[in-house]
Amino acid sequence: IAFALASFSNPGIIPRNEVNPKELQTDPVRGQPSHRFLRINGIIVKQKFCSTCRIMRPPRSKHCSFCDNCVLRFDHHCTWLGNCVGLHNYRYFVCLIYSATIFLAECIYVVFCTFDELSVKSHGANADFIDDFIDWIMTVWEQPFLVLFLIYCLFLMVAVLLLSIYHTVISLQNLTTNEHVRNYYKENPFDFGGFLNCRQIYCHPELVLASGDDVIEADNESFGQEYSEGLSFDEA
Repeated sequence: IAFALASFSNPGIIPRNEVNPKELQTDPVRGQPSHRFLRINGIIVKQKFCSTCRIMRPPRSKHCSFCDNCVLRFDHHCTWLGNCVGLHNYRYFVCLIYSATIFLAECIYVVFCTFDELSVKSHGANADFIDDFIDWIMTVWEQPFLVLFLIYCLFLMVAVLLLSIYHTVISLQNLTTNEHVRNYYKENPFDFGGFLNCRQIYCHPELVLASGDDVIEADNESFGQEYSEGLSFDEA
């Protein structure tokens, strides 16, 4: 279910404009609307214009080169899902990798239980631990397909477990994969502590700030030096 929701739901694609908005100031050199600056939660960031979608990109959004769309709270493009992971399906993606980790752990447990049962059936139960262990090893040797399946599950579980841990850590910091990998922030304007961050991401993803108060001001370059090249603002 989580796979279907993450794969087929709209991640948060932003509708395009056919022409550049008239109210935006145009940079005479670039011929495109000028960047604007925002003060988000007291931190200054730059708002960028997407020349493909012809919009000022909303907070934390990014233009995906695979989907050719701007996506709200863009995390990454997942080739396994064939879809972007963004504002509306990130929680389904996290649910998917958590459930995959549990499923693979259960598969590994079942394989070990199967080895135990086959060992008892083939060699009988031994009171001596060493003899019992030798019988178990012999059973494993006699089941190459189960061994290959076990190795496959172990590799997959380690990979998915590490991915689950990674997304847990960045969720506690209220970061997306894109923001974390590109090291967007000197100071993260969206970090309000682990509890509020997770509540926003998994329960109220529509909120711009985890505090519920959208403390955002738009201005021109008078705000001065920006903290980030990656943020933008519009109605989300």
